[in-house]
Amino acid sequence: MKRLYRILTSSLLGAAVFVFWMWLYPQDISYQEQNQLFLFTGDYLFQRLSLPGGLADWLSEFLVQFFYIRAAGALIMALLAVLLQQLVWNAAGRPGTEDRRSLYALSFIPSLLMLIYQGDVEVLMSYPVALILATALCPLMARARWHRLWLIPLGWWLAGPVIALPVLYSILRGRKGQDLLMAGWLVLSAFVEYRLLAAQYPARDAFLGLNYYRLVEFLPALQIIIPAVTLIVIFLCGADLRPRHPGAWALPSAILLAAGTWAGIHSTYDKDVHEVLAYDWLIRHERYGDVIRRAEKYQPRNPVSACSVNFCLFMNGSLESRLGDFYQCGTEGLVLPSIRDNLSDITSAELLWMMGMPNITLQYMFDVQESIQNGRKSGRFMTRIAECNIVNGWYDRAGRYLDILSHSLFYRKWALSRKAMILDKEKVASDPVYSYIRQVRFRDDFITFYDGLDLMMAVLYNQNKNNFMAAQYYTAWQRLKQMEAGQ
Repeated sequence: MKRLYRILTSSLLGAAVFVFWMWLYPQDISYQEQNQLFLFTGDYLFQRLSLPGGLADWLSEFLVQFFYIRAAGALIMALLAVLLQQLVWNAAGRPGTEDRRSLYALSFIPSLLMLIYQGDVEVLMSYPVALILATALCPLMARARWHRLWLIPLGWWLAGPVIALPVLYSILRGRKGQDLLMAGWLVLSAFVEYRLLAAQYPARDAFLGLNYYRLVEFLPALQIIIPAVTLIVIFLCGADLRPRHPGAWALPSAILLAAGTWAGIHSTYDKDVHEVLAYDWLIRHERYGDVIRRAEKYQPRNPVSACSVNFCLFMNGSLESRLGDFYQCGTEGLVLPSIRDNLSDITSAELLWMMGMPNITLQYMFDVQESIQNGRKSGRFMTRIAECNIVNGWYDRAGRYLDILSHSLFYRKWALSRKAMILDKEKVASDPVYSYIRQVRFRDDFITFYDGLDLMMAVLYNQNKNNFMAAQYYTAWQRLKQMEAGQ
């Protein structure tokens, strides 16, 4: 009965996490995938392993590449949540034979805290992966004795600073002089490895996690709290507690955990940020009507959301008729000036590409990719960069990007097909998308600037009367300028 209870409750956790990412926040999965590009090369592996926490980083990016498929991403997130919960329970041990259903519920706390923490979209998957590795090492570290002299520095290099979790676990389990020495050995070995192998990074980043969080200038409190809580939970679950009515605590514990998780998610998941991410995800999959329906219910009041909604209005053929139905912020709501972050310019680059401005699209997409703060590349952005080069006839440059993409999993087939295409100029000319962009793009070179973008749209339309996008955006641009002048 106890075994069945544990199986059912752990399965319920996995199902809840799967539903959460599959249907409530699938945009977060897409955001993680589009901000990295995992490559099946020895150099890529070496680059990751050459830094503290490199194994956790490499494993996490291997998993995140599967987020390209929404269901696969949600399933991976669910499995990681259940795996962390099971490792916490196993690290606690199984003292006695009493009914411990109320204690089993405690083992869910680290997984639920991680779910709350991931409401911050800049939390990298290497953090939960590193925590899982550290939790799995807890029993081994307690039994290793003097083997910890090499396990600790190896663990710090492969998993990062969360290796402190199994070290502290072994100290609290052993409570002997040699165990206490391990804390000092952890600090000393980490300092020596840092000075010898990673001194190019700030000490703060190296000792708090180089690739746990995308924004290096910030350190969220939960990044420290979660490992500490995990250690506390392990010892609480392993304590020889004998509640008078153990079965009676199971349901109240589950209710408290569910309520606390809901409250945590409600406080950490910024609605405007996730709504903008949802627009980007839907546009990526050409679900323009869904963007408009979401905006009808709630639209963030920022230029990024206005740009996305207006683009979807055009794609649905209702830009002119429904422009006033949604939030507008002047001409920036049509096309954003280059902001140089890893999200804001994506929709602007997409519509400029379709309008026939591949050079400006190339600039936007290059800036977007280079703005990924932890220095990663992006399969999504790199494909568009390659296409801009193909349209311009710069096949050697395009080939370099296609070579990189060919070492990935989900972009490989596309990259190989384009590498074959650029070997035959007639195939490029016969491609319906590339041929159209070549027909409507600018015929003369000139210096561009954002304030003259509407004039550039007029030039595009005058060159080719089939460029309805340029015409409609030019009209909308003038309309919004008049509205701004009248305010």
